[in-house]
Parts: sequence; structure tokens; C-alpha cells
Amino acid sequence: MNKIKKKIKDSFNNIKLPDFDEEALKKRKGMVYMKNEKKTPKKGLIIGLSTCLVACVCLFIGLGYFNNNLKVASTIGIDVNPSIELTINKNEKVLDVIANNDDAKIILEGMDLSGSNINVAVNALIGSMVRNGYIDELANSILISVDNPDSAESERLRQKIVDELNSFINSGNNISVVSQSISSNSDAEALAKQYGISVGKLELIEKLIAKNNLYTYEGLKDLSINELNLLLGDTTENVTTSGSASDKAYIGKNKALEIVYEDAGISASDVTTSKVEMDYDDGLMVYEVEFYYNSREYDYEVDAINGAIIKAENEYDDDNHTSSNNSSNNSSSSSSNNQSTTSVNTSGITSTLSDYSTEAESLQNSINSLTIPSNRSETINLYWEWKNKIETLENKLDRYEDELERMYRNSQLSYNDYRTFDAQLESVEDILDRAEDILEDRTNYDD
Repeated sequence: MNKIKKKIKDSFNNIKLPDFDEEALKKRKGMVYMKNEKKTPKKGLIIGLSTCLVACVCLFIGLGYFNNNLKVASTIGIDVNPSIELTINKNEKVLDVIANNDDAKIILEGMDLSGSNINVAVNALIGSMVRNGYIDELANSILISVDNPDSAESERLRQKIVDELNSFINSGNNISVVSQSISSNSDAEALAKQYGISVGKLELIEKLIAKNNLYTYEGLKDLSINELNLLLGDTTENVTTSGSASDKAYIGKNKALEIVYEDAGISASDVTTSKVEMDYDDGLMVYEVEFYYNSREYDYEVDAINGAIIKAENEYDDDNHTSSNNSSNNSSSSSSNNQSTTSVNTSGITSTLSDYSTEAESLQNSINSLTIPSNRSETINLYWEWKNKIETLENKLDRYEDELERMYRNSQLSYNDYRTFDAQLESVEDILDRAEDILEDRTNYDD
């Protein structure tokens, strides 16, 4: 077998191929001539790849430049009235300045803040407001609202601006800075547009409403930032205040105390505790004054501008009610026989409270049956329509509660009747609270 393989191999090795004429082969028809050539890289391909790489690098650099320099990172609202909005980039440089009202246009006249650092811009705007008389000794409050999707970054930027303005205060400038971090959304923007105010002012008003549910957007929207600052007091959450809001346009807390003490016929040294707060009631800035004397609680409302007494009430402190009735200097003890002869017809009060309860239940049932529109703006309008109806009845209840207190003080109601009717009023108020909860759930809106 090995011999056979060897012969075959030798035969193949001894085969001689003819010589070919390469040029002749090229001329022959029907023949395919394959020529081996050494390929070299194409210059065009190299240039194309280089161009693509350069474009990618430029795009990367361009995106970085856009994110750091042209993209809006935060929005800063500055309200006094004027109302101004600044948009800034990641490097805290001003991109745009928006005037929200005509007063703001006066402040911005001749100013170009684009590219300025945020602290420089804020100082320039505050300085212009002072020069143009929008900030003075009678109204010195400024609202700073910072909107950034990152709450930590929003708080850092808010504090940075406040620190800068605090140095302005420490330099002898009498201003008060109210600041807050906010989170704007379409609902808030729609509501702010409805009332013709900035989102920052809207959120400040919402915080005041949360503090005092008798307040309304409609009632507070036209107040200045200084007036809203005076209403804030010291107990509003998620708002910080530097400096003191000016009350020089008003009589002042001490004068309000003097007026009510004189009206009550007592000396300030006889008062155990007292409290004075600025309030807003029926379109007026008022001082709410509360103090205790001789086991009685006194409540006054004093017009903050002219000092007129709007309301004056006093009643036995519940904690001391029994001892007060037994004291020898209680003037009502000598006229106890007259209480039955001067008492009002309690059946009329019962009927009125029943009517209020029926009205409250009807409101609740109507809200349960509401058809909620698909349009979000219409839903918000629907919410406020029914919210106002609830508040109207709440105000009626408040006034009737005041009337019951007056009857009790004038000995027209016994203590037990007064407490019974007061409990019935609270029951009606509970119905309204439930109605409001249902309204918020059904409209998916909470003011």
C-alpha cells in the first residue's frame, strides 16, 4: 500500500504545466482574469472616521456646555410687589429675568442681568426696589421662593441667597426676608394665574391658610408681602424669616394693649397673661388681643390702623368657672333670679342649629354626587366653587357662635344651655369638615 501511495505522489510531482502568456490571456474573450493586488487603506475612510470622532467629541462637549450654561437649573421668585422671576443655570448664572407685573418693569428698566451671578442679581434688584420706594420703613418685607427639583439643592440655594441678604441687613438696611423652598406644578401655576399672583406668593398664602382656616385665597391675594409677613407670626412651618416686618403703618401692639385695658377698666399690672397678634378680618388688618383678669378671659379685635375697637368679649375661663360663680365679688350672683326672666327662647336656637345641620348635610350629599370633569382646570374651578360654599356656611356658624357667647355673657343663656348649643355647632362643623375631605378626594385637589 505504501508503495502505491509513493508512486501516485511521484506522478503528481512530475507533472509540468505549460507556460502562460499573461498578456494573451487578458485578450481572450470569455476568460476571467484574477489579479492579486496588495490593498492599501483608503484615505477617504480615514478622513470620515476622523470627522465622526470629532463630531462625537464636539457633541459631548456641547451637551456639557448646555447642561452647565444654558439649561435652567433653578427658578428664583422675588416678591415685594414688584414680582420678578429669575431663571439660573447650574453655575448659578442668570439666564432670564421675567417681570410678572407692571411694577416689576419699573424695577428692571435699564438693567441687564443676563450672565450675572445670582447674588449680584438679587442685590441689584433689591437695591432698585429701595431706590424706587417699593421697600421703605413702612413696608420692608421681601419674599424669596426657590424652585429646584432637588429639594436639598433648593434648600442650599435658598440659604445662600438668605445669607447674602442677611449681610445686607447687618449693614444697617431695615428689611425682613421671608424665604421658602417651593415645588411648582401645573395645578399651582393654574391657581396662581387665576388669582393674578406668583406661584411663590400663592404658596405663602397656602401656608397661612393652613395656619388659620378662616383665611381664603380671595381674601389674601391682594395683601402686600409685608402684610402677609405680619400675619405669619412665629408659628408657620416651612418658612424662614430674617429681620422683623415693619408695623410702622399701624398703631403697634403696645398701643393696642393700652386701648383694650382702658376699655376693660383695668391696669396692665393686674393682667396675668396677654397675647397680641396681627390678623386679617373682613378686609381689615386688626390686632387680636387676648388676656386674663379676675378669672375671666377677654378677647378684643382692634383696628390696626386707627385703634377702633371692633370686637370686645369676655367670659369665665372654663377652668375656673365653678370657683368664679361661687366668688363673693361675682356681680352676676346677685342677679341669678333675673337669668330666667331675661333668657331667650331656646327653641328658636335649636331650630336655627337644626337648619344649619340640614344645610351642611345637603352640601355633603351634593359633593358626593358631583360629576367631575376630565379637564383639570375645570376640576380646580369646580373645587373652588364648592369650597366657597363650605366656607360661606362656616362663616355663618362662626357668627352664630359669637352670638351665643354674647347671649351667655348677658345672662340670656345658662351655662348648661350655652355648652349644649356649642356642642351642636361643633357637630355641624364636623359635617362640613367631612364634606371638605370628600371634595378634596373627589377632585384630587388640596389647597
